Amino acid sequence: MSLQRLRYRPRRPFWQLPQHRLPVLSLYKTLLRLSKTFTSDIHRKYLYFTIREKFRSRRYETSVISTIEHLKEAQECRLTLQKALRGDKESFQHIDDLAWGRKGRLKEVLEIIKKKKWNKRSKIHKLVYDTRTAQSRMIDPHYAYRIPLDPRLYKPRRLGYKLQRIRGWRQPAWISMMMNKRIRQHQKRIDRYRELESYLEMVKGEELMLNTLNSNSAKEIEGFDKLILQEMNDSKKLHEKIMKKDKLDDNL
Repeated sequence: MSLQRLRYRPRRPFWQLPQHRLPVLSLYKTLLRLSKTFTSDIHRKYLYFTIREKFRSRRYETSVISTIEHLKEAQECRLTLQKALRGDKESFQHIDDLAWGRKGRLKEVLEIIKKKKWNKRSKIHKLVYDTRTAQSRMIDPHYAYRIPLDPRLYKPRRLGYKLQRIRGWRQPAWISMMMNKRIRQHQKRIDRYRELESYLEMVKGEELMLNTLNSNSAKEIEGFDKLILQEMNDSKKLHEKIMKKDKLDDNL
């Protein structure tokens, strides 16, 4: 809006003028504040990283026309977030599809991971550690700007455990099989716990949306979150008990 009012070319560039910087920073903080009000953890993470990456990658924009288009896109994003928080189904579903990789950039990343083979020579691990585009990685190559892929969106085919080997000593086969079995059981329990976490967030989101709509169907899903929490606590206790037993066996 401030860019359209500029009739004469100023002495300083427009991105250094307070008439431009202050509204843009205010819009940026508003979007981040709205992203933190979502109940689902995966929605909050996706919105926070996406908004931050969009504004950071476009900070070197010098074209007035392109800057106006980017500001309009940010204003439309703010309206979509506000509608989703008020209970609009289409806006909430759009954000949910983007966050869970059913469309958008995450969908492209997940399709690439599914098609390619997971081996040492492939560079597929770069997409898991950083889901940004190649242009964004060139602008901000530092590891602090990476956007990692949420482990709830995919299941890694190989476990990332590193075992120390002693030079000149060959490990017996039965020890390798026992360790492999323990690692797989440990990974299954972790995957089940993460699956329950996603179910819990889904139920909380549905309850919030139905309560905002003042619908009677909100009573039908009451109690599901308690059942999921109970199963999560039981799984956590069993996991801690097994880990203590494994530590005792290793000490013996």
